[in-house]
Amino acid sequence: MLPQLTIVEAPAQQPTGPGRSPLKPCCGREEPSTKPEQWRLFACGILAALLMAVAMAGMVGHMFGLHVPEWLSGTLGNWLQLILATPIVLWGGWPILAGGWEGFRRGRPGMFSLIALGVLVAWTASTIATLVPGIFPTAFRRNDGSVEVFFESAGMIVVLVLIGQLLESQARRSTTASIRALMDLSPPTADRITNDGHMETVPLEQVRPGDRLRVRPGGRIPTDATILEGSTACDESLLTGEPLPVDRAAGDRVLGGAINGVGGIVVRADVAAAESLVARITRLVREAHEHRAPIEQLADRVAAVFVPAVLAVAATTFLGWSLLGPQPRLALGLLSAVSVLVIACPCALGLATPLAMTVAIGRGARQGILVRSAEAMEKLASSGTIVFDKTGTLTQGRPRIVAALVLQGGGSRLAVDGINGSVWQEASARRLLGITASLEAASEHALAHAFTQAASEAGIALSPTEQVEAVVGRGIRGRVGEHAVLVGSDAFLAAEGVDLAEYANTDHLATPEATSILVALDGRLSGSFAIADQPRPETADVITTLRREGLRLVMLSGDRDATAQAVAERVGITEAHGGLAPADKARWVETCRRGDMTGSTVAFVGDGINDAPALAAADVGIAMGSGADVALETADITLLSGGLAAVPRAIELAQATMSTVRQNLLLAFLYNVLAIPVAAGAFYPLLGHVTSPMLAAAAMTCSSLSVIANSLRLR
Repeated sequence: MLPQLTIVEAPAQQPTGPGRSPLKPCCGREEPSTKPEQWRLFACGILAALLMAVAMAGMVGHMFGLHVPEWLSGTLGNWLQLILATPIVLWGGWPILAGGWEGFRRGRPGMFSLIALGVLVAWTASTIATLVPGIFPTAFRRNDGSVEVFFESAGMIVVLVLIGQLLESQARRSTTASIRALMDLSPPTADRITNDGHMETVPLEQVRPGDRLRVRPGGRIPTDATILEGSTACDESLLTGEPLPVDRAAGDRVLGGAINGVGGIVVRADVAAAESLVARITRLVREAHEHRAPIEQLADRVAAVFVPAVLAVAATTFLGWSLLGPQPRLALGLLSAVSVLVIACPCALGLATPLAMTVAIGRGARQGILVRSAEAMEKLASSGTIVFDKTGTLTQGRPRIVAALVLQGGGSRLAVDGINGSVWQEASARRLLGITASLEAASEHALAHAFTQAASEAGIALSPTEQVEAVVGRGIRGRVGEHAVLVGSDAFLAAEGVDLAEYANTDHLATPEATSILVALDGRLSGSFAIADQPRPETADVITTLRREGLRLVMLSGDRDATAQAVAERVGITEAHGGLAPADKARWVETCRRGDMTGSTVAFVGDGINDAPALAAADVGIAMGSGADVALETADITLLSGGLAAVPRAIELAQATMSTVRQNLLLAFLYNVLAIPVAAGAFYPLLGHVTSPMLAAAAMTCSSLSVIANSLRLR
């Protein structure tokens, strides 16, 4: 009789939406929604598109003498651009302006400072030209008295930066999502048995070491514990990565977050829920994300020198023209200084990285390679070591019959390759598989699926069963037709009185990669099956390709070391480590990162929840798209299609992207080096005039177009 059930109310929590677990206090508050940023970008994008249409119509008309409606050109066109650009710059660009000011205030101007300066100068100079065009010399005016403006430059710079900010916000939210997915492994409550034999449902946080807890069939184990009563088979695949359930009986330890099998059990909590394996994995993921230093972008390092240099050149230009130039000195000094700041506005510099990344990420998405950030792309391009998880990554993640041995009496035997279903043509082999699969079909053990799948592939119909009884940790018995059938380990069959002498004198199928399951019919040994988790079909070719690139390849596994070594040798990996817990994998990756003196990075490829700490600890985490949600959320790159074969394609894409980024930066820097002296008036003695802001804006546009064209080559 079950203990009497009483309910202890959990503390009230704010609802977080239907079907969604609340975020627990230990993980901090949830990242704010990106909806406001999305609306800001959407509104600014529409205004910027209209602004570009107006600006380009007026510019093309003036350059080629085409008829342009009055409201698109001249003074009216300038006013229309002012109306469209002002909300983009002052409302949409407020985060940019604030970030730029913060850089100046701290005395460390960076990329944001440079962008904010360029946006403000472009907008301010254009606003003055629109409001009071009369202060500009005649040489800078159109036929109608208006002055060329460059509002579109300010507007487009703001929109591009807002896109980058939105991507960063979404990346931060993915970290919170991965932590939430881990926490969902633990049930919110636990059934605790009191000293007087009653049972109470308490919040998980109230579970203490020594508490007796009842775990129902199919329920999640609240915390790491030891079984006091009952026996079961625990599904620990989400925690250990191994596909087979683990048989547990009284005295055995079970992991919090594992799924209990068919038997109800009573356990004693060994640790508080906050110290369970799944809780420690959660902390490892969070710490790996928080402690990873962001890569220092080349543009930011250049901006620290470039911004003061541009300001100095602009100030020198203004003073030089104002004191030594021809009349009107003040106007020429102002316009030349504005031209310097506009032509130095880092539009091309700002486009160099994000545009190439955007094109590359789009191309990757079409190939089933989901890249979360430009930082991940850059780090993957410089990878020197690729670390693979075994189960579900290099292997298929599900057990299959790989061979069978049928004893036909008189010492004769029939060996069958079970990988190819068409070989199950021999009558004795089909009969043994059909009987075994029929009995296993009544079982919930993961190995049962291997038998039923093989029978299905071979077209073998299952027979009715009766008196089926599963013996936890040993095997299963029952009747199939007229036969009494035993399926299980050699120890189980020996305990049931089956003579195993014939099996001992026959080559059996147990290998480091496979597990042997014996079958007895009517008390006589009839054969055995070897079950293993097979490598993916593409694994060997992928490993060969990566080795050809000179990469160091390593395999980590929670399985026993002998199995790990055997699988690694089979797929072509020379360095393998087995018997590793999730925390051990993460520590191994961290050690590998610290020990690499070549400057290259470490990438980890995995698919399970147990891989989440290592995915987060690596320089680049790559998750298989068929894996657990937490692995996908934790990873920097997700392979949605193509399986393992997408890994070398992702590396190739990253290397091509970084090559394009370096070319873009070179184009942008060369443009600034050549253009700034021209804008400052270095050629005035030869040409007799200075560069107008209109020409500066056109030159800036040309530099941006060169970067855009180079980036689009990635498509």
